[in-house]
Amino acid sequence: MRINMITSKFSTRDSGLSIFRNLKFSACLLALVNISSCQKVLDIEIKTNDKRLLVDGEFTNDSIIHSIKLSCSSSLLTGVPQGIVSGASIYVTDKIDTFYYAESNITPGLYQTLIKCCGKGGVNYSLSITNIDIDKDGIMESFSAESMMPVPVKLDSLISIRGIHPMDKIPGILNNAYCKIFYNGPDFFYSYMTVNNYSVASIRDLIGTGNINRFKDWYSCKKVQEPNSTIKSEKFFFIANYETLVKENDTINYIGLNLTRLQFEFLKEFDNNTEGDPFLDNMYDQLKIPANISTNIEPSNKVAGYFFIYSVSSICKVFKE
Repeated sequence: MRINMITSKFSTRDSGLSIFRNLKFSACLLALVNISSCQKVLDIEIKTNDKRLLVDGEFTNDSIIHSIKLSCSSSLLTGVPQGIVSGASIYVTDKIDTFYYAESNITPGLYQTLIKCCGKGGVNYSLSITNIDIDKDGIMESFSAESMMPVPVKLDSLISIRGIHPMDKIPGILNNAYCKIFYNGPDFFYSYMTVNNYSVASIRDLIGTGNINRFKDWYSCKKVQEPNSTIKSEKFFFIANYETLVKENDTINYIGLNLTRLQFEFLKEFDNNTEGDPFLDNMYDQLKIPANISTNIEPSNKVAGYFFIYSVSSICKVFKE
């Protein structure tokens, strides 16, 4: 699942990028889909007449071809649709390893790493975007972002049994994931589940309702204070029969996105100020992002979106009665 941030007054077709978008599994491990065969519309509104660079991308600990999509907003006065941004120079670096991106020959404005690559938890990564003239004034501009990738929570074991929810008193599958949290771990652990690679309705809240605030404490992750220490923890989740009737030999996956506090606060801000679709496997379908939503990309007055640097944890098991 990916985190997807694109912003514009006009609709555009989605190439499949996102922070939490388009799940794809290899064996039981979560991987991020870079190019989707689905064509979906992103409807995003920027309340400004100034052109802005629109950034849609992320960098994770999944070993994949990572992608960034660049476009630019239009003027509300002229009504000219948003345009793609070609010819940019892009790389992500931790000051030791540098991963360069090349623009797709098939999809202009879509930039992808030259090879499969991945980040490492506990390391600071920087994004550099140069060779762009958003204003078409002959002056080339550059953009940057920086963030530490949280050390992923280690999911050690998953126990799943058929039973009754202790509070709701409804039948389903009770699941307990046992894990370890490390130093430089996430501030928030945004988790969800799938059965046979299909998302179940574990996250029901609509973007734009502000409901993410209700779950802030549940998503909050304990912090390890010493470098060589760990904290043992347990995550409970329930799959109701009316959501998905789990059968013998079905595969249950539990996935968590390890987010920093700033990333989660951005999601809260986005949730409280926008409208959208349910959080399921597509967090940012039909986006509407006001121009005053914060960004981690500089200069912030010339850009919209968010470059997410985060890690993914996952565990799966074949259900047995």
